[in-house]
Amino acid sequence: MSFKGLDVPVRDLMRPGVVTIGERASLEQARRALLSHGVHAVLVVGAGGASRGWVMARGVLARAGDDPALVTAGQVVCEPVVRISPMATGAEAARMLVEHRVSRLIVARTDAEPPEGVIGELDLLAATGEPRYA
Repeated sequence: MSFKGLDVPVRDLMRPGVVTIGERASLEQARRALLSHGVHAVLVVGAGGASRGWVMARGVLARAGDDPALVTAGQVVCEPVVRISPMATGAEAARMLVEHRVSRLIVARTDAEPPEGVIGELDLLAATGEPRYA
C-alpha cells in the first residue's frame, strides 16, 4: 500500500524539539514532564547526555501503587531510541517504526548530534492526507 504524503523528508513531517529528563529523575518528575508538555513520551538521558529510551504514560501507569519518589525515570523506560535521518522519507520512517516495533523515532543526522525532533505514528498518519476524524 502506498500513501501520498510520505514521500517527503522526515524533517518536514517531524515535531521539532525533544522533551528530555535525566535517568535519575523521579517517576513523579517524569509524570509531570509528560503532562506539562502535553507529550506522549519523554526522552530519558544518561549522565553524558546519551539517550537511554522513552518514558511513556504506560510506563508511569504500570508503576501505580509504587512510591513515585523512589522509582526513577530510567526504571520505567518503555521503548528504545531509534534514530532516523532528517532527509529520510516518511515512507522510510513508517517502515522503521514497524521494523523496530516502536511508536516514535528520534530525528538526527548522527547518534552523536542532538536530535532535531521526533516523528511518531500519528505524525505519519496525518501526512497521508487521510481525515483525522470520521
